[in-house]
Amino acid sequence: MSILARCHMERGDLDSALYYARKADVLKVPGNDPYGYANFQLTLAVVHAARGENDLAEPYFKRALAVADSAEVPEPLINAAAGYAKLLIGQGRGSEALVWARKGFGSTEHLRQPGFLVKSTTALSDAFGANGMTDSALVYSKLAHAWRDSLTALQNRSQLQNQLFTQELKDREEAKLRAEELAARSHNIQFGIIALIVITLGIFLLIFSRTAVVGAKAIKNLSLIALLLFFEFINLLVHPVLGEITHHSPLLMLLCMAAIAGLLIPLHHRMEKLITNMLVSKNNRVRLEAARRTIEELEARPTDTNAS
Repeated sequence: MSILARCHMERGDLDSALYYARKADVLKVPGNDPYGYANFQLTLAVVHAARGENDLAEPYFKRALAVADSAEVPEPLINAAAGYAKLLIGQGRGSEALVWARKGFGSTEHLRQPGFLVKSTTALSDAFGANGMTDSALVYSKLAHAWRDSLTALQNRSQLQNQLFTQELKDREEAKLRAEELAARSHNIQFGIIALIVITLGIFLLIFSRTAVVGAKAIKNLSLIALLLFFEFINLLVHPVLGEITHHSPLLMLLCMAAIAGLLIPLHHRMEKLITNMLVSKNNRVRLEAARRTIEELEARPTDTNAS
């Protein structure tokens, strides 16, 4: 609820910020959580101050400061002191603002973080200015600018580190995907080689078999399957190279594959014609031999009958 209140504060939605700040006000006494109590009181104080309700904001600032000071929790003390000093300066109570601004700045000795130092030095500079101490105001104004630059540099460095880490994760993921694609392509190439070898051996067995008789249609179907497998095999081999050359342009890669297909199809027709002619010759030879054996058997039967 407290975080929601701060988010609505940053968006300028003060009604919603007040609603969630009241929802977050669940600790009525500091108890064992002075840090949480001080922060919740501070959230209500900041919201009321942003709404211009200074009379309501001041008691919450005082409660947050009292608990943070007694419990020695520097973060809410620095934030509350800066906010309360700003409220007091707006009411013309410069001397009180200077006291709390100094109190907040003193707490930064235990918490040397740029964000809190920017708040405390800015509040102290404004408080000195409200009391007419221009020299001191200028000193702390410069100090605030220096810490603000340091905070900006720290944020930029953190952002750069986050970007580098994100890029490293992306590179690792891309390397993993490339390795998986390479392994899958290697497996597909192996399967393609096995399929081509099986079909090629089958065709050669049909060609050189002494007894098998195969029609032209079967050879055409087998050669078509072999052509498709061979085209896919070539596609797997040249796809990475084509991707680098064409920068993975779909149109250029399509044209390259069409050119490869244009070279393979005439070669396929010639091979199909050659294999068909060889099979036709072999089939005729097998049929002639079968016919000759049949004739010899028929001629031999009457002789056997007469003999018996």
